[in-house]
Amino acid sequence: MSALLVRWAWTAYDHLGGLVGYNLLWSAFSLPWILAAYALLRIGFAAGGFVFVSSLILAWALVAGAPATAMLFAAAAAWARGADMHWRQALMVGRAFFWRALFLGTGLFAACALILGNMVFYRQLGGWLGALLGGLMVWFLLLVGLVAVFVFPVLVTQEGSAWATLRQSLLLAVDNLKYAVVFLLVAILFAGLGLASGLGLFCGAPMAWALFVSVGFRALLPKYTGQTHPADVPRRLRELIRPWEA
Repeated sequence: MSALLVRWAWTAYDHLGGLVGYNLLWSAFSLPWILAAYALLRIGFAAGGFVFVSSLILAWALVAGAPATAMLFAAAAAWARGADMHWRQALMVGRAFFWRALFLGTGLFAACALILGNMVFYRQLGGWLGALLGGLMVWFLLLVGLVAVFVFPVLVTQEGSAWATLRQSLLLAVDNLKYAVVFLLVAILFAGLGLASGLGLFCGAPMAWALFVSVGFRALLPKYTGQTHPADVPRRLRELIRPWEA
């Protein structure tokens, strides 16, 4: 994981301008989803308790599942390969994946809402059966999150149907549980930073998360393709101070 973190940090450093630029572009196209998430959070803050936690989960599902997220992952996948992607090309890719991304994002939100609704019902049911079924819903919610982090990288790299993307994401999450947990924890971290700062949501957090997942996803591919990636060129911290000497 340390190698993954180093690779992500250098890739982000090499594309700082693009990281902010693509994030602003994503924010513009995702504004309806962001506003809907904001409305959910206001309801959650006012109600508190379980409603507050549920609003956080649903708001994350809305924002992360916005169709424009496919554009972020397309650009991030190119950067992870050591290539560049012009913003016009990214727009074309986002347009090509729009309906599939919309279906997948809506499915993610609906699954979270259904599970949370079941948790409310089981809490009211009470007793050992309610506690058991409520605990089971927590595991289902975790499974949705672990699968969700693979959905967009699989979609933009494999270019399959929505159902094929879901199936491959599920298999990858189960077969690479450690990576799936790390991707989900990093998503929660960046979501928290974006929510706490406000500005971070618009100027870097989603793209930084997409890049981290894309770098990690590319590291998994040799396991299935049998092809090894070229070794990374060693980088020195001096490049941060004097990049023209690199």
